[in-house]
Amino acid sequence: MPNDEQISLFDLPSESSTPSGFDPELIPTSAKIPIPSGTYQTMEQMGEHCNRCHRCDLGASRTHAVIGRGNLNAPIMIVGEGPGQTEDETGMPFVGRSGQLLDRILASVHLTTDEHVFICNVVKCRPPETALQRRMRRKRVAAIWMSKFAWSIRRLFY
Repeated sequence: MPNDEQISLFDLPSESSTPSGFDPELIPTSAKIPIPSGTYQTMEQMGEHCNRCHRCDLGASRTHAVIGRGNLNAPIMIVGEGPGQTEDETGMPFVGRSGQLLDRILASVHLTTDEHVFICNVVKCRPPETALQRRMRRKRVAAIWMSKFAWSIRRLFY
């Protein structure tokens, strides 16, 4: 049940209240500058700002900001957590292995991103590798190295 402090997503004003003297070109530079609703008229405008954005530290490590793909007027919106490596390289959400699986799942129920679905992420920039991911990568590399080493030893002695 909504209260007075909760923002309703369904009763937003139709006209944006842009503050006087507001310069949208400053948005990518500081998180202290609020982004009023209605600032962007197109996804392309938002994409341009996102690709120049350094409001947080994620802007320093990304290749491309990942905005979204599919029909903007689709009845279904799929929202992921954040882009992975493939998404960061292409600038498109869900195009890696998970995205290929998602596309197959959508196709199995006769849905397409051209008509029925819009896909995006909550976070537009790829987060840097976490300590857990580094440990996992090191373990995989070590396991591969050990298996190659064991194979070489077997080849020498057997």
